[in-house]
Amino acid sequence: MSVAARYINRELAGVFLVTLAMLLLVAVGGRFIGYLQEAAMGKFTGSTVLTIMYLRLPEFVQMVAPFAAYVAVVLTLGRLHADQEMVVLQGAGASTGRILRWLSITLVPIAMLVAFFSWYLTPLSERVLTEFLAEQRAESEFETVSPGTFHIYDSGRRVTYSEAMSEDRRTLLDVFISQRLDDGRQVTVWAQRGRQYVDPQSGSHYLILTKGRRYEGTPGDAHFRIIEFDELRQRLEVSHRRADDRFDVQAQATLSLDDTVEATAEWHWRLAMPLFCLVGGLLALSVSRVKPRQGRFARVVPGMLVMLFYYLSLLINRNAIAQEQIPAMLGLWGVHLAFLLAALVGLSRLAKPVRF
Repeated sequence: MSVAARYINRELAGVFLVTLAMLLLVAVGGRFIGYLQEAAMGKFTGSTVLTIMYLRLPEFVQMVAPFAAYVAVVLTLGRLHADQEMVVLQGAGASTGRILRWLSITLVPIAMLVAFFSWYLTPLSERVLTEFLAEQRAESEFETVSPGTFHIYDSGRRVTYSEAMSEDRRTLLDVFISQRLDDGRQVTVWAQRGRQYVDPQSGSHYLILTKGRRYEGTPGDAHFRIIEFDELRQRLEVSHRRADDRFDVQAQATLSLDDTVEATAEWHWRLAMPLFCLVGGLLALSVSRVKPRQGRFARVVPGMLVMLFYYLSLLINRNAIAQEQIPAMLGLWGVHLAFLLAALVGLSRLAKPVRF
C-alpha cells in the first residue's frame, strides 16, 4: 500500500468511527427514551430496558453504518479537495479508479461487517429479544403494572387495573380484573389485595387475591354467580412455546426464510444492506469534490439527502414486494442499478476540471 493510500484510509477510518458513534448515539438515545416511556406505561419493567437496547444494538449498527461510511468518504475527500491535496495527488497520477481502489481498503470491510449483521447477527438478536420479551410478560406480569392504568394481557382476554401498589411491586392494592373465558363467559373480580405466586416445584404461576368478590356469567344474561372470598387462588396460564413460526420474518434465520412474499421481501432487504453500503461509497466519491473556498462540509448535506432518498427507495420497494405490488423476482435491483448509474455518471465528471 502506498503512502497516500495509508494516509487517506487512516483518516477515513477515524472519521467513520467518530461518525458511527455519533449516529449511534442519536439513534440509540432516541429509542432509549421511547423504551423508558413504555416502561413507565407498564409495558415492561425498567430493569429490562438496558437488555432490550443491547439486543437492538446490531439492528442500529446495521442501519447507520452505511450512512457513517458515506459521511466519512465525503468529509475525508472533501478536506483533500479543500486543502488542494487532491490536486497534488492527481498531478502525481492518482486517477479516479486508483482513489476508488484506495477507498475500497476501508469500504469493503465495512460492507462485509454490514453483511454479517444483516444476514446473521441482527436476526439472531431479534429472536433472542422476542423470547426475552415473551418471558418477561409471562413471568413478571404484575411487576409491569402501573397504578391507575389499565393493562391488557393475553391478546385482550384479560384486563388488570389496580389503584395502588406496594413498595416492593409485588402486591396490588384495590385490584380489578376482567377476563373472558373460552366459552364466552365473563369473569370480573374485585379484591383488596393481589399478589403473584410461583410454585417452586411445578413452576406454575398463581394469582392470590384476598378479601374480594367474584362475578361470573354471560353478558346480557341475568344469571350471574357471585362469590365473596377471603382468599382466591387462580392459576395463570403461561405459554412457553418457542416455535419458529411465532417469530416475525425479521427474526428468522436467513437460511430459514421460506418462499412467502414477506420472507422474499426480507431476503432482498438483507441482501440490499451491504450493497447499499458499497453503492453509497461510490456516490460519496462522486459528490465529494468541493471548490477550494467552500470547505470540507459543503457537500455533506446535499450528499446525505441523496443517501436518504436511496434508503427510502429501498424501503418503499421492500414494502411493495411484501404487498405483492411489484414482482418479487425484480427485488430491489432496480433501485441499486439506478443509483449505481448515478454514481458512475458522477465519477465520470471527476476527471473534468472544476468550474469556479
